[in-house]
Amino acid sequence: MSIGILRLIFCRHLRRAADCALWGSQQPRLPMTNKTGATKRYVGRAAAIGLNRDRVVHAAIELIDEEGLEGFSVRALARRLNVYPAALYWHVGGDKTNLLAEISGSLIASLMTLEDLPDDWRQTIRILFHRFRARVHEHPRAAPLLGPHIRSNGAPNAAWVEIVLKALTQAGFEGRGLVDAFNAVIGALEGYITMELAAEGATEGSAWVEAFDAGLSALDKSRFPLVTEHLPQMYNRSFVMRWKSGDEAPLDGGYNCLIETLILGLEAQTKRGGTGAR
Repeated sequence: MSIGILRLIFCRHLRRAADCALWGSQQPRLPMTNKTGATKRYVGRAAAIGLNRDRVVHAAIELIDEEGLEGFSVRALARRLNVYPAALYWHVGGDKTNLLAEISGSLIASLMTLEDLPDDWRQTIRILFHRFRARVHEHPRAAPLLGPHIRSNGAPNAAWVEIVLKALTQAGFEGRGLVDAFNAVIGALEGYITMELAAEGATEGSAWVEAFDAGLSALDKSRFPLVTEHLPQMYNRSFVMRWKSGDEAPLDGGYNCLIETLILGLEAQTKRGGTGAR
């Protein structure tokens, strides 16, 4: 047996062992492009040649846009790109968590640059908040990724973390006070939008919506005088009292109120000396 054939056999066994280590006995299968397994493997490898991180992440976002997070999986993404799942991890890290972190990071990584920052830190906060929300509204089904993955996403979000820190430093925050202010900004930034787009809305006229409306109509005015008084204005325009998702019925006014309230709060902290190290 020639050395070339031995080398080919060795490489096949090595690749099979690597696949087993990643996937166990449930190795994913790509769709056949013709009747031969050799061609199936060739197509997977050929497609992987042009693969890169941006292409993987872009395809992943498209898949989430179409199928939602419940329809997203590494195998489905691999089928979409016509590659083996292991090829995806080569570009975005060693597991699905890394892939999801890259997706969430890419959604917001290019919102602003240090070069286009205004002189007024308040304007930086306003611009960042509005661009962030606009970007996520372009991909509402990806919104649930933000909380878990911005929480500890590290390097993929370093660019806009730098921008937030720059704005807060301009405002006068430093040391521990800077960290506290940063956490307040990020909590407000992603918390509102995650709730606004938390789930797809119900269908008008469905049994669920009818039960929802019946429950609100049955509220006791003596027990909940303010709720019943303001319900007509709050219905489908506020958290809790809605069945429509934020992509269908966006909560613009509340978001603007949040931004201005946050800025006023940060200003108040600087005036009372709550900006320094502790």
